[in-house]
Amino acid sequence: MKKRVVCFGDSNTWGYDPVDGSRYDENTRWPMVLQKLRSEDVQVIEEGQNGRTIACEDPWEWGTKKGIDYVIPMIESHMPMDVLIIMLGSNDLKKKFGLPAPDIAGSLQNMLLKIRAHFKYHLNLPDDAVRIIVVAPPHLGEGIGDSYFGEFFDGKNAVENSKKLAHWYKLVADQFECDFFDAADVAYAGDVDSLHMTPEGHKALGEALAGLI
Repeated sequence: MKKRVVCFGDSNTWGYDPVDGSRYDENTRWPMVLQKLRSEDVQVIEEGQNGRTIACEDPWEWGTKKGIDYVIPMIESHMPMDVLIIMLGSNDLKKKFGLPAPDIAGSLQNMLLKIRAHFKYHLNLPDDAVRIIVVAPPHLGEGIGDSYFGEFFDGKNAVENSKKLAHWYKLVADQFECDFFDAADVAYAGDVDSLHMTPEGHKALGEALAGLI
């Protein structure tokens, strides 16, 4: 049986194309890049959702975007799984939430606590049964203030907080014995909207994570 890899994220995992708001095709999205590179031994499951946060309740989104609420049903739906890749946090940077990077990492901490407890006490799995990879999302682009998403973010402050996420995420990943990867090492938000990755970024991230697993 192939190893099952679940990719849990937001629009940069779903594959949002900033040019026209459509979805990148299966040859472009980073989970599918990963799938193609590891097709002999891995089955990749895409679990991206536009607007998904880690734990912030967005009233405009009808309460449907909180990853911490959906992660357990998602896990139960896709079990068995061997690897869970989590890349979230960009939407938690929105000015309506007003969270600094350490607080966003604190939300991730709560999510991982919930996940680990569910694996151990509800599913009776050993601690090493599911490998978790925490991925810090790409930084917001410097032009986010002029982007058509600019009204949702506090310009320079949001950019600076996005750059700090990797430091705090690494601390949380270490605490829960998760692997860690900083997507900003290989990918960046494109100039079109300073939020979503380009096809080149998807390719680079998929290749990097294929190597990691």
